[in-house]
Amino acid sequence: MAVLVLTILSGCIKRGVTPISTHFNQGVYYYSKGDFDAAISEYRLALEEDVDDHRAQFNLAEALESKATRAERGGEGEPAEELRAEAEEHYLALLASRSGHLRASVNLAARELAQGEAETAERRLLDTIERHPRSALPRVALAAHRLRKGFKDEDAAQVQGAVELLEEALERDPEHPDANVLLGHACASLDRLGGGDPALRDRAREAYERAVDRDGSDVGSMMGLARLERRAGNDDRAVSWLRRALYVHPDLLAAHLMLSELLDARGDLEEATVHLWRGRQLEDARRPHLGEDEYRRRLLDLYRRLEEREGGS
Repeated sequence: MAVLVLTILSGCIKRGVTPISTHFNQGVYYYSKGDFDAAISEYRLALEEDVDDHRAQFNLAEALESKATRAERGGEGEPAEELRAEAEEHYLALLASRSGHLRASVNLAARELAQGEAETAERRLLDTIERHPRSALPRVALAAHRLRKGFKDEDAAQVQGAVELLEEALERDPEHPDANVLLGHACASLDRLGGGDPALRDRAREAYERAVDRDGSDVGSMMGLARLERRAGNDDRAVSWLRRALYVHPDLLAAHLMLSELLDARGDLEEATVHLWRGRQLEDARRPHLGEDEYRRRLLDLYRRLEEREGGS
């Protein structure tokens, strides 16, 4: 999660720039269109014109990372690692010339986390917090790291540490979308690990809803709210959030599966079957949420009960 969150954070500064006359501005334009190869080319040209252009160097590293992420999703692990290694070189060069550069420090910490260098990454983020005390970003990045550890190890102390960092971040930027999403996840996790705490549940709900208010397409927060409401026994609210998430992202597997379970529980067997079928179609055979045998069992059970209902009508 931490790497994913840090990648999202590092990409949030891109804006359209006009007129598109310089290599740097053309790089920003191409990046915003998702043409990473063209963006990389333009940022390299910008650095050829001015080797001290720190903005071009940072954006080049970002574009390389974005291309690496796309390559990984396409199953190209080795090319992706080469791209990330080059991005790391640019971050290190940038930090050598501009010690304490905020985003370079955060992105390099993400790279260190991905390589299993957790202690090095944490020290870098703590140092960045000291250098940039008014910034929410390094606190959010460190919280994401601790939250990931807490989830993995079921460690409430790590999750609590993440909550404290996120509250500090939100004092500096109350509308920070990633801080609100992560705070929702953290408070919901503490509620689960602690056996149920209405105050934590309320804080998670507040954080998630603020994130959705800021970004109406934030399906991560919608799914968090659905899980939260389901855990609290508010199934109708959970269904509502799942429908909203599917309106934004119709192929969201986890939403189809949870919605199928909730609709089944309240007797909406036809729609429960539709969502279970769609979930089966969307499954990733490499990392399935449910095995084929479980899909078959659930579908046959739904068919049986539908047949009994029809036969008895």
